Amino acid sequence: MISYFRHISALVFCSVTKTGQIRLLLVLLLLTTCSIAIKAQNSKKVQQMKVERTELKKQIEESEHLLRSTKKDVTSQLNNLVLLDAQILEKQNYVGRLKSDADSLTRAIGLLSRQLDTLQMELTACKANYRKAMTFVSHNRVQQSRWMFVLMAKDFRNLYRRLRYASQYSKYQYAQGEVIKEKELNVRKKKAHLVSAKKEKVQLLAEGKAQQEDLEKKKEERKGMVEQLNKKQRSIQNVINRNKKKYRDINVRIDRLIKEEIAAAERRRKEAERRRKEAEERRRREEAAREKANRAKGSSHSKKTSSSKSSARTATPKFTEADDVESKLSSDFAANRGKLPVPITGGYAITSRYGTYNVDGLSGVKLENKGINITGRRGARARSIFNGEVVIVANFSGSYTVIIRHGNYYSVYNNLSAVIVSRGQKVSTSQILGTVMPDNTGNCVLHFQLRHKTSTLNPQSWIR
Repeated sequence: MISYFRHISALVFCSVTKTGQIRLLLVLLLLTTCSIAIKAQNSKKVQQMKVERTELKKQIEESEHLLRSTKKDVTSQLNNLVLLDAQILEKQNYVGRLKSDADSLTRAIGLLSRQLDTLQMELTACKANYRKAMTFVSHNRVQQSRWMFVLMAKDFRNLYRRLRYASQYSKYQYAQGEVIKEKELNVRKKKAHLVSAKKEKVQLLAEGKAQQEDLEKKKEERKGMVEQLNKKQRSIQNVINRNKKKYRDINVRIDRLIKEEIAAAERRRKEAERRRKEAEERRRREEAAREKANRAKGSSHSKKTSSSKSSARTATPKFTEADDVESKLSSDFAANRGKLPVPITGGYAITSRYGTYNVDGLSGVKLENKGINITGRRGARARSIFNGEVVIVANFSGSYTVIIRHGNYYSVYNNLSAVIVSRGQKVSTSQILGTVMPDNTGNCVLHFQLRHKTSTLNPQSWIR
C-alpha cells in the first residue's frame, strides 16, 4: 500500500505541485492569449479588406451606370473616351485589390494551418497524458484505495493533509478534462476558420479572373475608340481648343474673383484692426479724463486711477475673435486632407485629372486642368467638402460657379445649372450647393478646384 501511494504521489507531484501548476497555467495562458490576439488581428484585417473591397466594387458599379452617348460626333466620342479611361482605371485598381486580398488570405491560410497543427499536437499530447493517468487509476483502483489512504492517517493533522492531497488530485483530473475540451473546441473553430478562408480565397480568385476579363474587353473597346478618333485629328484639335479656351476663361475669372475676395478679406481685417485701435484710443482718453477729474478730488483716489491708467497703457493688443476662428478653420481643413467627401452626389467617375498630361493613344493631344472634372449621373448635385462660408456665387455664360472659403483655403464648384446657397451663407460639410448641369450625353460634369489662397492644389490628394 505504501508503495502504491508513492506511485500516485509521484504522478500527482509532476502535475499538482506549485511549480507544475504555475508552468501549466503560464503555458495555457500564453497559448490562449496568443490565439485570441492573432484571431482578433486577423479578423479585423479581413473585415477591413472586405469593407474597402465593397466600397471599390460599389464605386465601379455606380460609375458603370454613367450613360455613354451613341452619337458619332467628336465631342461625344471624346467624352466617351475619358469616361472609359476612368472606368478602366477603377477596374485596374479593383483587380489589383482582389489580387492583394487573395495574397493576404494565402498568408492567413498558412498561419491558420500552422496554428491548427500546433493545436492538434497539443491536443494529442493532452489526451495521451490523460489516458496514462486514467490507465494508472484503473489498474491500481485509486477510487477505492483513496479512502483507505485517507483513513490510514496517524492523526487528525495527517488526515487533513491526506484529504487535501486527494482533493487536489481530483481537481487535477477535472482540470485536465476541461483542458482537453477547450483544445478540441479550439481545433474545431480553427478548422472552420481555415475552411472559410480557403472558400473566400477561391471566390476572390474567381472574381478576379472575371474582372480581369472585363478589363481586357474595356481596353479593346478603348482601342477601337482611339482608332476612330485618330481619323478625325483636325476635329479633335478644334474641340480641345474650344475646351481649353472655355476653361481658360473660367480660370481667369476664378483667379480674379479669389484675388478680389482675398483683398476684400484683408481690407476687412485692416478695418477691424483700425476700429479696434480707435476704440482702444477712446478708452484711453476716457481713462485720462477720469484720472484728471479724480486728481482734483484727492490724492488717494488719484493713486488708484493712476494704477488703472498704467495697466491700460501696458495692455498688449489681442487678436480679434474672427482671426482665431479663421486660423482654426484653416488648421481643421488641412488636418482633414485625404478625408474630405467627394463634391458630387451619387455615382461618379473622375474624367479629367489635375495638371498637364497627354491622352494615351491620341497623337498631339495634351490636356491641362487646374482642378478635376467629375462626371456624375443625371440629377447629380454639388456639395460642400467642408465647413465654410460662401464668398462667391457667379454666373459664367449660363452656368453658376460657387466658391467657398475655408479659412485660407478655397473650394470651387463650377458648371452648376442652379444654386440653393447665397453669398455670405455659412455651410457645413456635405451640404448641398446646387444641381450640376448635364451635357449632351445626359451626364453631369462638375469642374472642381481646390486652392490655398491663390495657389492651386490637386483635389485628388485631398478628397476620399
